[in-house]
Amino acid sequence: MSWYPDDKTWLKVRKAQWKEVKESLKEMRFYTPQDVKLIKEYFLYGPDKEPLRTVNNYGEVRCKVLHVGMITVWLHPSFERSYIVEELDKYEAGTRNSNDRVKDYYNGGERLLQLCDLDYETHKSATDDGDTSFFQGKEQLLAELLLPASVEDESWFKNSLRDEDRLKAKCERSFRMAINRLSSYFSKHMENPNPNFIYRYRLSYCISALKHFKGSEFEAQPLKENLVTFFAAIDKFTASPDKYPQCFVETAQEFTRLFNEADLPDSVHALLAPYIKAAKEGAA
Repeated sequence: MSWYPDDKTWLKVRKAQWKEVKESLKEMRFYTPQDVKLIKEYFLYGPDKEPLRTVNNYGEVRCKVLHVGMITVWLHPSFERSYIVEELDKYEAGTRNSNDRVKDYYNGGERLLQLCDLDYETHKSATDDGDTSFFQGKEQLLAELLLPASVEDESWFKNSLRDEDRLKAKCERSFRMAINRLSSYFSKHMENPNPNFIYRYRLSYCISALKHFKGSEFEAQPLKENLVTFFAAIDKFTASPDKYPQCFVETAQEFTRLFNEADLPDSVHALLAPYIKAAKEGAA
């Protein structure tokens, strides 16, 4: 059990943390006051007091609040993956892939991306003078447990294999979303970047979209422009890591590692070559 409500010190800390959680719930705007009351009980006292679900005589589970998967991962006291997965399975067992990721945006994944989409900078904490993020540092676990690791895990992927144009469009969109957000993160938020920005944890997904992209050119002009910005930033952070925020440097290093290990088709390397070249020439 990860909740210790009988421990006065633990509960005091948890009540202080609730201030942050309440602010984020308020910003979401889709939880009612009754929902927030239930979520608070779960947060402070755990599923023994408020399980956020009911089970009928046929064993069917009914969730009491929206996006209960997101709530469970976010508000679980532990960062230990196995404990959180055990709790998730109480809501809908057997929905997970072998790597414990939840299939098809189960219970909050898509909403998670919407909420974190522009969360580029840190937030001022509601409890002290420090900084925080929308999900109080749980973004990586939320991404790992609620979002597909690869485009191959998407419900649309298999249905697109026989339709090359559809597959191309879907993969470009997936790649574009990550690159557009990361290029903005790198270029506009140098002073106070959010180290828990959700797209930092979407790099393998981004690379998988590239791997399955079948085309000689991208369609979206903003993507073309942002690719130059992105690769210029990657080169800059890699060359002079001491000059830039650690989260930028780590993201650049991880993207480079995944990119080099991905065994991407020659067609993809040829596609990206002009943007990589333009990035280097712009920095010269």
